[in-house]
Amino acid sequence: MAETTVDAKELVNEYAEIWNNQEVSRFSTVVAEPFTFTSPTGGTVEGRANFEAYAREIADAFPDFQITVHELLADEDLVMAESTLSGTHEGALDGVPPTHETFEVRDMARFTIKDGKLQEERVFFDQQDFLSQLGLLNE
Repeated sequence: MAETTVDAKELVNEYAEIWNNQEVSRFSTVVAEPFTFTSPTGGTVEGRANFEAYAREIADAFPDFQITVHELLADEDLVMAESTLSGTHEGALDGVPPTHETFEVRDMARFTIKDGKLQEERVFFDQQDFLSQLGLLNE
């Protein structure tokens, strides 16, 4: 069981590395088909191809987007990750023009794993804080 846990943590770390390097084509090495991604700002994205398209949109909007993983808690089919998400809004996203503002929010992500790949990710963070840092909320 310990070896599987290490593998699960390594899988999530590799996933974060793919995001950080904006190597969207590498997601197929860690993300299953089908894959479900849910976040406060992205809603629910079903399927690996749709997820990869979403990741490209994030990379275009936040070219310096980073996930800094602080702690992982894992067993063979579930990983909880505490991280910091950060970036600068340099491109349009969902019709919102770039604000050129930076953001940094703490998040928790819940990953499920099956057959050595990520099946689902649910991300939790303060959406209001995120939008406020980008200057997208009326004070």
